[in-house]
Amino acid sequence: MKTIHQLLDTGAEGVSIGRTEFNCETVRPIPLAYVVVLICQQGSAEWDVNFHPYRMEKGDFFVFAEDTVALFKGSSDDFSCNYYLVSRSIAAEIADGLPTSLFIYLSRSPFFRQDRNFLTYQIAWEQQAEEIQKHCTVHKRAMIVNHFRNFFLCICERVGDFGVVESSDFSRPEAICWGFWELVLKNHKCQRSVEFYADRLHVTSYYLSQLTKRFFGDSPKALIDRQVVLEIKKQLAQRGKSIQKIAEDLRFSDASYLAKYFKRHAGVGMTDYRSRIKS
Repeated sequence: MKTIHQLLDTGAEGVSIGRTEFNCETVRPIPLAYVVVLICQQGSAEWDVNFHPYRMEKGDFFVFAEDTVALFKGSSDDFSCNYYLVSRSIAAEIADGLPTSLFIYLSRSPFFRQDRNFLTYQIAWEQQAEEIQKHCTVHKRAMIVNHFRNFFLCICERVGDFGVVESSDFSRPEAICWGFWELVLKNHKCQRSVEFYADRLHVTSYYLSQLTKRFFGDSPKALIDRQVVLEIKKQLAQRGKSIQKIAEDLRFSDASYLAKYFKRHAGVGMTDYRSRIKS
């Protein structure tokens, strides 16, 4: 077990799993990876998260985003927790298909008490995550993505109805950001222009960019492109679907432009990517 003072390094594979004691108080917010899950294994600890105090005990867990303000205030002598650090690129794949209401909920309620109804699943999930990380190779990334997606779906199952968040619960900037993300999920297959989304939100592209960088840590264009690349990857996984047909479905001018776009954002050619996932 090691003591760490940041939860940032996801490593070359984009996911890092380990155990830490956190045995000293932090006076500054802990540097965080894009997504961090902390699950208490034993003992107890005091935290200050987004300016709210929390007492963490065995079986409790946090879900942090990279912009979460997390301060470790102290712990019992026997405290330890498992950490799961996820990079931006893998987090985007995990999030694909999860409800937006989950992310809104997590941004406001990052802490979960031990729930006996889900404890067996939680323990099994941790054991399987460790096995995947240690022993899987060829299909490791896909297994990690699916495994973490199942964890977040379990949170959805546990929480049940997230409820309708009233518009008055949001500041106007927050409402614009979540509205933008909903539009991206609905329209990314046919619209890649920031101006399209800004117009529908009745704001300028510049203002939208300022807001998404503040709340999501990325520009609107980066968020749109990430979703488009995920869609391309899903379509490449479909047997018999030509690159030309994918270009037509996603409204690229031709297959050549689509191939250049994908390689620029994914770092690998479409043919090579298709070969990898079918090997």
